[in-house]
Amino acid sequence: MSTFTFVLILGAAVLVSSAINQVVSGVATPLIQIGIGVLLAFAGLTTSNFQVDPELFLVLFIAPLLYHEARNTDKVALWSNRAKVLSLAVGLVVVTILCIGFTLHTLEPTIPLAAAFALGAALGPTDAVAVASLSKRVSLKRRQSILLSGESLINDASGVVSFQFSIAALTTGTFSLISATGAFLVSFFGGIAFGLVLAALLAFLVSRVRDLGLEDTTFHVLLEVLTPFAVFLTAEHVGVSGILAVVAAGLSYSFFNRDLGPSIARMKIVSSSVWRVLSFMLNGLVFVLLGIQLPHAMMGMWEEKAIGNGELLFLVLVISAIVIGVRTLWFVGISYVGRKQVAQAEQRNSGGTPEQVRRVLHSIRLVTPDSLKESLALALAGPKGAITLSIMFTLPWSLNAAPGVFSQREFLIFLACGVILVTLLLANFALPALLPDEQGEKNYATDTDASIEVLRATIEELAARQTRENRRATQTVMAQYNDRIDRIKQGTGEQDDDSVLRLEALEWEQEYVLSAIDEERVSPVVGYRMLRRIRQSKNLIQRDRDVLWLFGIIARRAALVSRSITRTLLDSNVLSDGFEEEREVRQLQAESLEYVVKNLRARLDDPNYRTEHVSSLMVQVQRDLRRVKRIGRDIGTVARVEDKATEVRRAGFLIELEHIQQMYESGRINRHTAKHMRENVHMMQLELEDKV
Repeated sequence: MSTFTFVLILGAAVLVSSAINQVVSGVATPLIQIGIGVLLAFAGLTTSNFQVDPELFLVLFIAPLLYHEARNTDKVALWSNRAKVLSLAVGLVVVTILCIGFTLHTLEPTIPLAAAFALGAALGPTDAVAVASLSKRVSLKRRQSILLSGESLINDASGVVSFQFSIAALTTGTFSLISATGAFLVSFFGGIAFGLVLAALLAFLVSRVRDLGLEDTTFHVLLEVLTPFAVFLTAEHVGVSGILAVVAAGLSYSFFNRDLGPSIARMKIVSSSVWRVLSFMLNGLVFVLLGIQLPHAMMGMWEEKAIGNGELLFLVLVISAIVIGVRTLWFVGISYVGRKQVAQAEQRNSGGTPEQVRRVLHSIRLVTPDSLKESLALALAGPKGAITLSIMFTLPWSLNAAPGVFSQREFLIFLACGVILVTLLLANFALPALLPDEQGEKNYATDTDASIEVLRATIEELAARQTRENRRATQTVMAQYNDRIDRIKQGTGEQDDDSVLRLEALEWEQEYVLSAIDEERVSPVVGYRMLRRIRQSKNLIQRDRDVLWLFGIIARRAALVSRSITRTLLDSNVLSDGFEEEREVRQLQAESLEYVVKNLRARLDDPNYRTEHVSSLMVQVQRDLRRVKRIGRDIGTVARVEDKATEVRRAGFLIELEHIQQMYESGRINRHTAKHMRENVHMMQLELEDKV
């Protein structure tokens, strides 16, 4: 069989797995692909005659997958949780390497310690794609998702770098801690710096090409696809970590590509589709190869007389237990530290004494039933997958320090395959029991319910992507989505009342003003003037607007005008004092509105609040905030906001399509409903492009 035929069979297997995934529910796509690979292996297809250069395998699979993952990572959330993510991505990987390495070398002394460390380094990284493609019955909180996605992004790089050092020690037979530490630091930070420099140079090149009028979508998309390969190979040639250079280039992609325009938006749509297909294909190939490799590795090791079959299974289970156990303990520690930090902040904000703070911190338990359950769930939510197998395939066939074939290569790959299979099975079947999806069982009786749910999810996603630069544009688009939800509800005759949320927002504003008065940050005159305005606003919402209520409002307004005139006649300094008081009122109003926006943003993903109510009120409050701050909008500003709004609309349409596909794959809508909803979004996309 030729290599070309072999690659075609692998591609067809990935295609079949995609079709099966549409029919079979409750089983993750990686498990389906592994199963197809096993069937191909029993049909006579093996990888024994196809020895790929390890460096080529690393470039072909790991580089583009990491680059795509880094591009789509939430950079703001990643930076906000940088300490926890780094502890998982670096500290946890190092501890896992040491635990697996010493345990395996102790249980099986024939395996060199450096080779055991190499296996631990390969098992350090988690597979984010495997987690994302697991059964839709799993429900992760936003904080949990941020930790897992950030960990899977950076620990790939730390695992690969550690693996390379272990292999260097294995092949040469020598190891120096000082020189290895120095080389690690140079490789680590040098790779990051080199990736940032290359990303900036490529961004500069793209901008110059656009200045020449070359807006060809094919050219720019192909350049994006080739970028991770070029960055990796160039960095490795220089002598720094190619993996870290690729991650740095992917993370900085959005910072160096901020241009707007119809051609750029069209290119991003095409690029998103290309990368989605490419990443699925690459991951699928690796998991199919894993399925093909499993029977071959098992049968080879099964026939090996030096190690019994029972011992092989025992080693796989022991290593799997170490991986899951170390992760669980690490997450228990993170949960403990996080609960202490929250308690300490609450005590300080409430004015507690140092002794009270110390007493509260001592009362926090290391492990609670809820924290243990969450830690175990997060440990299982990090299965091993494509990255681990790709790393293991780069094991050398021979050693310079010991001439001849590296006999433990197949054995180590067998252990890695076994751990991958165990962690994937646990993540697919045990994880849903620990983190059941609260909405996964929800099926929509009508297309209207499904449409509203998609629009709400889109609003939440747009709000999460909101930045200082695109805030006005995002608010404009969010308001349009709220209007779409209102039109859908009006068509069904559903009554919608957000008065409860408005009253709660006024309570937050009142709470802030009272705290400002108590802390003497504002004068009592200004503070109580604000409280009077808030009370009047609450009366507007709570009272029925009858004739007596209207006369009461008129009487109060007349009394206010009368007092103002009297004060003007009696006080000669009223103008200067009035200006100062007005400035203080505006400052307090701006601060209180910012406090309300902060509380509303925290409730966007709260199931107890309707997304359209929260987002609509947040848009109104932010408009009031801009008005208080007297932010003007000239013609140029309006034009820039409209350009950014067009870009946000395009992003919103893509988010809608993604949520429609997710709902269809999870069985919450049928094929006909999904097709109808997709057609509506495509029509709006065409209409938007025509307007542009």
